Amino acid sequence: MRQIKNKRLNIVDENQTRIHATLVIFLIGIYLFIGDISIIYILIYDFFVRIYVAPFLSPLYIISLQVVRLIGLKQKPADELAKEFASHIGLTILFIILFAEYFRETHISFLLIVVFGIWKAVEIIDSECVACKFYELPKHKGIEVVSL
Repeated sequence: MRQIKNKRLNIVDENQTRIHATLVIFLIGIYLFIGDISIIYILIYDFFVRIYVAPFLSPLYIISLQVVRLIGLKQKPADELAKEFASHIGLTILFIILFAEYFRETHISFLLIVVFGIWKAVEIIDSECVACKFYELPKHKGIEVVSL
């Protein structure tokens, strides 16, 4: 996420994150219809690399960036720290889904992937990052999340 921010304003492009969410929803749909665990590995790789290594190694990041450029959307600023926190929550959910699948708890993985998909759908449709709201909760109490 660090590559898409504007260094002066500490923002990310909301349009790009919405397109990224659309691609995640697409992969979730494939996972729900096919049930192939490799889709979860792809999503974990994408989130992990985008957060901890370099966004330009993330396939969904590259695709979303190219779509934004192709369509010619203007940059729509969003808070980078909240989006990064949300990405950490997403990655944690994906790891829990992977472990649930590993232990053959498919009902748990199905429930979590549906919840994750709904969160991403809300981000696409309403421009509301559900996981970002969790970032804002401590801020209302005067607590600032410094790092994860």
